[in-house]
Parts: sequence; C-alpha cells; structure tokens
Amino acid sequence: MMIKKKWKALFWTVGCLAILIAAGLYFLFYSVSATLEPECDNNRIWEIEGYRIVEKKCIGFAGPPYHPVYLYDGSKRIDELTFIPDSTCVIEFKSQLAETLTFDICEKKLK
Repeated sequence: MMIKKKWKALFWTVGCLAILIAAGLYFLFYSVSATLEPECDNNRIWEIEGYRIVEKKCIGFAGPPYHPVYLYDGSKRIDELTFIPDSTCVIEFKSQLAETLTFDICEKKLK
C-alpha cells in the first residue's frame, strides 16, 4: 500500500513539473516571437479613384526602418511593394487579374 502512494506522488510531481515546464516554454517562445515582429505605423496615405495606397514605416528588432507600400481596394489588399523610390511620382501595382495599375501619386491620378 505504501508503494502505491509513492508512485502516485511521483506521477503527480512529474506531471505538475511537466505542465509548468510546458507553460514556461510557451511563455518564453511567445515573448521572443513578439519582440521579433516589426512595429509598423502608417507613414503616408493616398486616396486615388476608389483605391487607397498606404505607405508604412516599420522597424524590426534590428536595422534601419523600412517602408512597405500596400494597395487596397476598400478593405481588400491587392498588392504590396517593398518601397517607393524617393524621386518618382509613378507607382505600379499588379492586380489579381494580372493587369498593371499605374498611379501618379503627385497628381493623385490612376493612369
């Protein structure tokens, strides 16, 4: 009878330790992955003929900021660019239908 109590206590102890270790590892991986995600804020927004172009300013855990650009039709994201060159007013996006959408952000027109 004494042996059964010892095994029962051992299994409870090992089980509780396993649960605590699993919870600790989950918290560790969650906190590390949260710090690796970039923080992004809207930098510039253009509304052109029903489309919305959003340039974001993102910073990761290391390195300089980067500026991805997204094209939206309503709330649906159509395409993404890695950046807009500083000296250009014309931006080209590809739609799902493989057509090119060309925007002039200086004149706020769809070409």
